[in-house]
Amino acid sequence: MNLIQTSSIRESDRVEKELREKILSLEIEPGMAISEASLLKRYNWGRTPLREAFQRLAEQSLLQIIPHHGVVVTPLSVFEFVEVMEAMAMVIGPAASLACKHLSDEDLILLENTITQSEYAASTLDFVTIAAQDYEFHRVLALATGNRFLCRHLLHLHQVATRFNLASWKRDSNAEFSLKEHFRILEALRHHDEANVRTVMLDHIENARQRVMGTFQS
Repeated sequence: MNLIQTSSIRESDRVEKELREKILSLEIEPGMAISEASLLKRYNWGRTPLREAFQRLAEQSLLQIIPHHGVVVTPLSVFEFVEVMEAMAMVIGPAASLACKHLSDEDLILLENTITQSEYAASTLDFVTIAAQDYEFHRVLALATGNRFLCRHLLHLHQVATRFNLASWKRDSNAEFSLKEHFRILEALRHHDEANVRTVMLDHIENARQRVMGTFQS
């Protein structure tokens, strides 16, 4: 692989990451049509890396590429959320138990750090940071399963769910319940209690489902 190809890959990865963050943080709003020209001008991204990022984010269900019309940020749909949570409920318990077997002391420290940073962000109502740390918490657990296929599936589900959680926290101006649930999960993991980890993780997902559904129904 030559230097030009390597540079292009790295640039498209960077553009994908930055654009994903803007979508997940709701900086670019759900349902918004994205102008390629305006993004190129505003962020000084390359055209080819941006188009590659569009394709990848569409595969992650964050963008919709509509032929002859352009690119749209995937709207927040209650039907999509229900499907995501159903899929998550089917895999999250066993995945958490699997992660419990493989978690290292370093992993536990990383999980604790996400809670600490989330608590500080909550004190300033910084829900974007809370959403980022929530995803990081679940990313650490997904990686700890040691199964790359399961990990990829979990991360996809959590990426889709991130915008729904953020919208709910912003509406309620409160993420306290989610943080308490993360602490319960961490305590179960510290005790290597696989059965309890499975239970508290399923409770966490169900509680998130109910909170977000309350946002849609209000």
